[in-house]
Amino acid sequence: MSAIVLYGPPAAGKDTVTAALRTADQRFEPVTKLKQGTGRSAGYRFVTAEELEALRHQGRIVVETRRYGNVYAVDDLSLTEPQRRGRVPVTHIGNVTDMRTLLNRSASLSWLRVLLWVPREECERRSLARGDTDTEKRLAAWDETARDLRSSDVRDLFDLVIRTDHTDPVTAAKQIVYALHSAPDIKSGDELFTTLGLGTDTAVARRNTTPCRG
Repeated sequence: MSAIVLYGPPAAGKDTVTAALRTADQRFEPVTKLKQGTGRSAGYRFVTAEELEALRHQGRIVVETRRYGNVYAVDDLSLTEPQRRGRVPVTHIGNVTDMRTLLNRSASLSWLRVLLWVPREECERRSLARGDTDTEKRLAAWDETARDLRSSDVRDLFDLVIRTDHTDPVTAAKQIVYALHSAPDIKSGDELFTTLGLGTDTAVARRNTTPCRG
């Protein structure tokens, strides 16, 4: 694998697990996303609307998402430049459509696709504990992520599934490193939804019976 994408709802531990990966091996390099808007700056490079539009015209925007009133985007150079230096870029994605767009538009990279998950109540607890001022928006985003998974075809989309309310960041990082070099266990679609605590009582869940790696 030459790159890692972490999918999951707010407070699932994407930043924390990325930091643990970086501590375990300096070759793992967090991707700095572009951000046009307001709010926290950690992990982002703020750009103006004009700068973002210029990058679009240059064909450098791989994927972009609108959330919390902001625009978040991944610059192609933030993926290819680390790889050129022998690093493994680690990026974060929050919905299935954007994830498939990322995979399709960066087909030259070999991706390890990791789903990080926490229940809604744990999302709320973590958001409050870290002092977020927009916890309600983050819970709404958790709801969107759950709906996104249950309404999407997630067959074969994830190589690894980690419940971060059951797994500490160091162990999660070790599981990801291991998965980079070996085939993870196989889970059916129903097992995926059961692992996430989303149930399997919908037509979508019943339809997704092709194995997912996790």
